[in-house]
Amino acid sequence: MASIITRRPSTPLRMPVPVALSTGSRSYINGRGAYLVSSNCGHGSHADVNHSSTKLFSDKCKIECQHHDHAGGGYNSPRVKLLPAIQLDAGTSHPDHRRHSESWGRKRALCIGINYRNRPNELQGCIEDTKNIHRFLTQNDFKADDITMLTDETVKKPTRSNILDALSQLFEGAQANDSLFLHYSGHGSQIPDTNGDEVDGRDESIESCDSLVIIDDDIHEMLRSLPSGCQLTALFDSCHSGTILDLPYTYNCIGQCYGTTPGLDISADVICWSGAKDNQKGSDTPKGGVMTRAFIDAFQNKPKQSYKELLHSIRTIVERKQHKQIPQLGSSRQIDPNLDFIL
Repeated sequence: MASIITRRPSTPLRMPVPVALSTGSRSYINGRGAYLVSSNCGHGSHADVNHSSTKLFSDKCKIECQHHDHAGGGYNSPRVKLLPAIQLDAGTSHPDHRRHSESWGRKRALCIGINYRNRPNELQGCIEDTKNIHRFLTQNDFKADDITMLTDETVKKPTRSNILDALSQLFEGAQANDSLFLHYSGHGSQIPDTNGDEVDGRDESIESCDSLVIIDDDIHEMLRSLPSGCQLTALFDSCHSGTILDLPYTYNCIGQCYGTTPGLDISADVICWSGAKDNQKGSDTPKGGVMTRAFIDAFQNKPKQSYKELLHSIRTIVERKQHKQIPQLGSSRQIDPNLDFIL
């Protein structure tokens, strides 16, 4: 029997809690009454989460793991410890903060790039953006077959109907521990708000190749179908995209949560990197959008960065190229900005 002492959450554990056995294997406790799976333990190990406190740690709980024997021998009360990746010490965690730093479920992505060819508002680099993101994702453990592309060049065009269908397919069947990625490069705009949920009286939107808009309310409603424990990273390279997903939390480069919109509840862990504030335009070049290029460059220059460090890196790259747009970071749940950003 092995035990581990960790902070008692105010609610049942939402995120997988990584632990390590003394043998060096990596295991995960998914929550109350879940199974602790170990590659070194042929039959797995059952984990019970007991939320009763102890005299030594009145605000903490004990997780007991009962190990089964496997071929070649059994474990003799192996020591289990928290990995440094999760900060559950007093003062460094918050029950509402995003805690997990990796996902081990299926990885799927949707990349949308629209140049609006042969139209007065034609763009130059949006299709190139999707190609660059596709390459970037395959270099970061996404399989090409699990990445859907919608551009002016694909057989299925990025019409409003096809974009909504593709979003539904991306979100459909998503499970806890899955990692999803959504990329959009194209026109963005603001239109009058009709339901009174916008402080500035305007909805943010994206534009399909058939000149129709999809507003933030529509996308946000679709996000509500994602299950708890599922991770979605969104990257919007478009004008007026600051709150394109209507996420409740917004951050600055020093990690402060400076803007909140209460009452917008999404169970999944959604992170949105957007290319400009709601009242700003984004920049487009033949080589691609400024935000997409900055995101890729910042990540590749230093793959291991915290959320606030990556936001600072992206903004620095954009500023050095003398663009006025200010990239934004938003989330569905309050995050610890000092945690590493991992796809």
